[in-house]
Amino acid sequence: MIFPDEMELAIALYMADNALPRHGAIASLVKVGLENSGHLTGGSGRPPEIVEGKPSPNYVQYSSSIEDTV
Repeated sequence: MIFPDEMELAIALYMADNALPRHGAIASLVKVGLENSGHLTGGSGRPPEIVEGKPSPNYVQYSSSIEDTV
């Protein structure tokens, strides 16, 4: 895959700084981006409290404590 020139330069610099081959550098950069956006959460999928990158209004963090008192 070929990216715009400024991205190719950034990838090349990342490769040099981290002693990675091109595919390793791209995989590392994509992984960090997906983790930061909440799309990659350690293999468990998206957490239920996140919908479209924002907290879900339907998610209650301590649902068990609410169920015990009701």
